[in-house]
Amino acid sequence: MEERMEALLRPTANELALAPELGVLAALDATLATTAHQLIAENPDLYSLELAARGEIPAPLTRKANSLIFRVGELRVEIRESRALAVDDDPPL
Repeated sequence: MEERMEALLRPTANELALAPELGVLAALDATLATTAHQLIAENPDLYSLELAARGEIPAPLTRKANSLIFRVGELRVEIRESRALAVDDDPPL
């Protein structure tokens, strides 16, 4: 089973002019996406239906990889929300 990954954050020139920090956040987003893909590649048991069917608990390293991938996803969502707030012309009061 393949984990769905969001497209990389690519701020426009106008967005960078409004919020220069988006450049660093885009680099962080790319690093996080690469990390998640590498963790999935290095932990083939991560989405093993065979292990689940046998009721086996994944190895500690596999469980940690799963936890990290979950947190990477959360951070990537936060980055997108930050971008939306930074470039919003009409922020809520």
